[in-house]
Parts: sequence; C-alpha cells; structure tokens
Amino acid sequence: MGLMLPTQGPSAFVAATPALENVQAVEAVMLSQGLRLRVGPRPDDLCPVEELSIGEPVWDLASQRLIDIEAMSCATLDTARLAELGLRAQTLPMQGGLGYLALSSTRLAATPLRPQPETGPIVFFRFWPEARLVAEIEGRAVLFRHSLL
Repeated sequence: MGLMLPTQGPSAFVAATPALENVQAVEAVMLSQGLRLRVGPRPDDLCPVEELSIGEPVWDLASQRLIDIEAMSCATLDTARLAELGLRAQTLPMQGGLGYLALSSTRLAATPLRPQPETGPIVFFRFWPEARLVAEIEGRAVLFRHSLL
C-alpha cells in the first residue's frame, strides 16, 4: 500500500484557507435564508442555504473535503419562538444586509452578544450533515453536528 498524492486539485485553493487552529467556530443549529455556504474548495464556491437540498455537499474546513447533507428542514421563526426552542439569533453580515445564525449556546460566541432586538418572522434552514462539519458561512467558521437529535 502506498500514499497517492494528487498532481492537481484543490491544494492551491486549500492553501488560501486560514488554518483551522486560527479560526474560532461558533456552533449553530440553523441559518437564516440568504446566508451563503462554501460548497467547494475555492473561496468563491458559494451557495445560498435555500438552494441546497438533501444529498448535496458542503465544504468542510476541518477535513478539507465535501460532506453531504443527510437531512434538511425549514421553519419561519421570530425571536420569541427561537427563545421557546432554546435558541438565540446572532446577526451575521451578508451581501445585501444581515443574516442570522440560530445558536443553541451563546457561551461559545466569539464576541459577547448584545440584548436581542425583536425581529419579525425569519425563514431559518436546518440541515444535518453526514458527519461533523465546520462550514464557512459568509466568511465565518460555523460548526454543525451530525446528530439528528
């Protein structure tokens, strides 16, 4: 058995990715509509969350490979409903405005969260990758667990 090294491939693009040890990932449960995820090795391989479906891949920053989406759902939630589910919205700048990550634990947030403003209904998407995934969302590392709990 031997080690086969690719002669061409995503290695040039991977080198441009910041080292994982230099990136702090927050753990999210859901993403708001419009947020773009990295779906390939190139930094410009982006896709809005609402255009993804079961079986499609998302780029994993930790393993530098594609991870398939195993299950997916969506819901329209406001701030009060998020709180009832034990979640808190964190704003995330995106092209054309603000998006939101629904966090289950705010203790891992990179910056202290300010009091949450009341928001109207927002469409959130939740997906379950086939394995633990550190996704790049609008230039930010975000952890998703693969558990269907």
